[in-house]
Amino acid sequence: MEQALFVKKGQQHLSGDLQFQFCGLSRTLPYHSFGPAIRECFVLHVVLEGKGTYHVKDQKYQLKKGDLFLIRPGVTTFYRADAEEPWMYGWLAFSGKTGKEVISHSAFGEEGFAMISSNTQQYIEIIKECLKYSQDNLLNELHLNQQAYRFLATLLEDGGKVNTASEELSSPLALATVDYIQQHYAEKITVEVIAQQLSVNRSHLSRVFSKQMDMGIKEYLNGVRTNRAAFMLAYTQESVEEIANQVGFNSLVVFSRTFKKSTGETPTEYRSRMRQSADTSQPFADVEERLKLQAVVPRAT
Repeated sequence: MEQALFVKKGQQHLSGDLQFQFCGLSRTLPYHSFGPAIRECFVLHVVLEGKGTYHVKDQKYQLKKGDLFLIRPGVTTFYRADAEEPWMYGWLAFSGKTGKEVISHSAFGEEGFAMISSNTQQYIEIIKECLKYSQDNLLNELHLNQQAYRFLATLLEDGGKVNTASEELSSPLALATVDYIQQHYAEKITVEVIAQQLSVNRSHLSRVFSKQMDMGIKEYLNGVRTNRAAFMLAYTQESVEEIANQVGFNSLVVFSRTFKKSTGETPTEYRSRMRQSADTSQPFADVEERLKLQAVVPRAT
């Protein structure tokens, strides 16, 4: 789960060689993840704070403040916030042959997926500008497409360098485990059950997953359950005990202890804070403070 400010273009009024698709800013909870998934457009992320991992093709990147990571259309990707220092990032998605051409001439080149930026703030200023044009009309679409051009011009001017220092081999087995957990987290699943479903040895699965994700399968499972519980606490009237059961915790005590360890708050404290209304009239000067006021959403990017 994450707290996010974002805008997504609805109906396409115009056709062209570069089109804005969506953008946003997000402050994630520990263990927040997206994927494995395939996107139909380019999505460029800018890491503002914290850490996370990005898996793409056979590569794994350890990313931190100041890094950019690129999702290319048609490629399966997965990314996850760090358990101790979850990241805050911004992103902008675009499509069209001009976007593809600019990417190829940037530090990403034809096949790159991560780079170190010389100045992330310049990207964030453009994303914040885009958030002003959330209403779906022709004029705003023109403004958003204009910002997409600015965003890509900034990328070419960046002067950053390709991030290869943290590149590691990524495991399809670990991503298959992630996918299974995300689909079955509410059930009474164990490492043994997952291993049987994936037709692999339990010990081998545990070793591969721990190496890839820097945590055990049970820890990741609890993180997924906690993230789902956070969304339900913010958006439903279900009791804390009912939510605990629905996300796969059989014990309210274990759920409360796990939730507080992950978020720093009890489920009741978290629910109370998340239900406070955000003041949307605030200026965009302090992104982090505004994000803290946003309601939690399951996925914004």
